[in-house]
Amino acid sequence: MLLLTQAPDPLPDDGDDIVASTRAALVAGFTALHLPPDADHSGDLLAPIAELAVRERREPAVWVGTIPEPATYRAVYAALRDRGVDLVNDPDQHLGVMEFDRAYPRLADLTPQSVVVTELDQVEAAAAVVGLPAFVKGAVLSRKHLGWRYCVAATLPELRERVAAVLRSPYHARGRAIVRTLAPLRHHRVAATDVPIAREYRVFLHRGEPLAHGYYWPYFHDFVALSPAEEAEVLGLARRAAARLDAPLLSLDIAQLESGAWLVIELGDPQFSGLSFIAPRPLWRRLAERLALETCS
Repeated sequence: MLLLTQAPDPLPDDGDDIVASTRAALVAGFTALHLPPDADHSGDLLAPIAELAVRERREPAVWVGTIPEPATYRAVYAALRDRGVDLVNDPDQHLGVMEFDRAYPRLADLTPQSVVVTELDQVEAAAAVVGLPAFVKGAVLSRKHLGWRYCVAATLPELRERVAAVLRSPYHARGRAIVRTLAPLRHHRVAATDVPIAREYRVFLHRGEPLAHGYYWPYFHDFVALSPAEEAEVLGLARRAAARLDAPLLSLDIAQLESGAWLVIELGDPQFSGLSFIAPRPLWRRLAERLALETCS
């Protein structure tokens, strides 16, 4: 099994999630192929792949790095295919979970109501559907790392400004802003941020089966732990959502409403998703076991 990693070589003693995942994958039996850290230059990424020996038997691969452009992912996927290596998600499967609007029609009853906006003259119609206040994100990412006011709008002028800002960022939007109903999530306030910290959990799944899960936010507080019944609800919802999607490997962020119910907040490709509080070694060991079984079957 091959691991495409954008972690430094040699691995530092400490590092980010890419380093942690790389270290765990190596322990699990993956062989590392180090790629340049800048995912926007497909030529740089393809050079190490061109040096791979052609596999006599097709080999699975997982990529751990920063979110690439769609054309870059396709180029890497094709280059690996020529060497007898198959990325776990093909380009369409990758985009199907990385770009929210592609998955939304299948998840509409499991996630807050959402409207895709590509032009500012669509903002008022979107607000009429989802209501105000509304949450605004790009097709790929939100801007909540900047603060609450960058992604929540209470008025139409604010909504226009938030949408315009997202559309100006190809990295976040790829030409599409998503205007969403602001769900009443059970939350906690911490001094380090103005963003309300939801009771939210990230789940990594392979072919619909959870590999690992953990609390999403990097803070400890009184409602981090799930009861056995709550854990069953979170994983049950994750399985239901995954069954509607085509990607073999995906991540789902699942949060609790004030009512106690659970809903899907976000989804992604774990190849480019943060670990949150997920322990990397059990995650990569389980993924390695499942990929090995597929290869032998």
